[in-house]
This record gives sequence, structure tokens and C-alpha cells, in this order.
Amino acid sequence: MKRVQMYPCHSFESHVVLASIDPETCKVTVRKYVCGHDCGVMISPDVVHGMTYGGIAHGLGAALMEKFAFSTEGQLLSGTFMDYLLPTSAEVPAITIVDHCTPSPLTEFGQKGSGEAGYLGSPAAIASAVNDALSTQGAHIDHLPMTPQAIWTALSEARSVKASNTVN
Repeated sequence: MKRVQMYPCHSFESHVVLASIDPETCKVTVRKYVCGHDCGVMISPDVVHGMTYGGIAHGLGAALMEKFAFSTEGQLLSGTFMDYLLPTSAEVPAITIVDHCTPSPLTEFGQKGSGEAGYLGSPAAIASAVNDALSTQGAHIDHLPMTPQAIWTALSEARSVKASNTVN
């Protein structure tokens, strides 16, 4: 029985994020963002880069600010852009995309999927950078979005644990 390996048709990516957290406001600032991306032969590089930039911006929102909030009765509380925050050009950092081309042997021109590349790795990379910054204070967050309130709560809990361990 012949089998086809599907990996030659999927794109690959790697995200590297440098982030800092303001100790007063608990606001995250993404200082540097690099995405290495291999989607095989790019038929239209501008379109691929545009989709990657947009996906990263969407992932930044998912990681740091976007949340569907509901009341205990099930009423949507974040039904407007006043309540449901989206990243603007002020929050999206300069993004460096490093292209790599490993042509797919299974497609006509060697292309692979590329539209999902920015979004799939972005929230995880940003969350990892935030947790790396929080780790210096013994704190971590295991849910999204990592809002300033969530960061403040994690830092407060870490301080409480540290204080109780010092007393004992």
C-alpha cells in the first residue's frame, strides 16, 4: 500500500518574541518580533507576507486583549469594540519575516499552505514571552488573554506565596 506523506504540503514557521512588562501598569510591550516562515514557493510574496502580518496581529490580540465576556445569565458583555479590544497599529510591533523555501514535491509549483502561518504560532509565542518575563518574579499565567489585570493578579499571587513562604 502506498502512503503519501502530507508534511511536504504544510507550511512551517517559527516565532521569536521579545516582550517586556511595565511594572507599574502591567502592560505588555512587544519589543521585537521575528517570524521564520517556509511555505514553499511563494506565488505572490506580497500576499503571503500580508497574510502573515495580519495573522500575527490577530494572534497578538488573542494573546493580550481579545475576550468574549458573558454574564452569569449568558448575556454577551463584549458585543462592541468599546468592550472587545482589538490591536491597533500602536500595539502591533514591527515584524521581521524570514522567508525560507522548501518546495513541495506534491504541488504543481512547489507551493504549500501559507494563510494560517501568522496566526497559529503567534499567541503561543507571545504567551511564552510574557511568561518568561513573569518568571523573574515567580509568576505565570496559563490562560489567554494575558491582560494587564491578569498579569497584576499573577504578580500579586506570586508575591503572596513568596511572603507566606518567608513567614513560615
